[in-house]
Amino acid sequence: MSFLGARALISKKWCEAAICSLVFVFSTGCATSDLLDKPDDKISLAQKKLKEALQARSLNQQDKMVALLKEAIELDPSEPIFHFFLGQAYFSKRNLERAEQEYLISIKLNNDSKESYRQLGLIYMQRRYWQKAIQYFREDLARPGTRQPQQVYNWIALCFYNLGNKNEAEIEWKKALEIKDNEGIRLNLALAYINQERFDQATDSLRKALSLRPRFSQAHFELAQLYLRGEKKEQALEHFQKVIRYSPRGELAKKAKEYIQLVRPN
Repeated sequence: MSFLGARALISKKWCEAAICSLVFVFSTGCATSDLLDKPDDKISLAQKKLKEALQARSLNQQDKMVALLKEAIELDPSEPIFHFFLGQAYFSKRNLERAEQEYLISIKLNNDSKESYRQLGLIYMQRRYWQKAIQYFREDLARPGTRQPQQVYNWIALCFYNLGNKNEAEIEWKKALEIKDNEGIRLNLALAYINQERFDQATDSLRKALSLRPRFSQAHFELAQLYLRGEKKEQALEHFQKVIRYSPRGELAKKAKEYIQLVRPN
């Protein structure tokens, strides 16, 4: 389901993949290698359990990963990285409640656990706790070394939009685009403009998206509908045909064919 309801404001590239995929980069106050330097045999064994857990993750053995990380935590409950990876394992299993608990423990043990803030933001975004998601995304951005900050601004924009604060959403999307231009964010901004009936700005944003990715079917589809709204039938047909050419088996192609039949019936 789209975060905007009727219109799919966020593309799969920028939402589903981001939320469903696992992030295994973790920033802690002490390097993971420091664990190996601790003299306690329990610490060394805990580190071994972590390595085995990550091997299990690479084989998509999530239950085994959970079990190994629980063993690591029993050996060394004060190490935040164990809780972070356990949170990741639960996240991959769609157990958001347990994932949330582990990320919060990770932050309690190390306030600079950047990835835990981001993952909590994604969890709250999935639950539609928009304000809470914004809070944790901001915490991620407040710490140095944020990965792909334009993505975080994109998520914050979506949260503001769903809160009904369209002006703040636009500001956040523009911040994202200042960092790095991206066709998915251009599409999100265009769809927001369409929902506000700011059609000229939507058209401009879609054209920029297509300049970045000429075979972007959804952008072609939205642009075709805008041209149709403006009674520019030939331009609309051109973009509907591109949807069919680039995504012949997709749902958008089916809809594009229906529009073509309406515009130019046999």
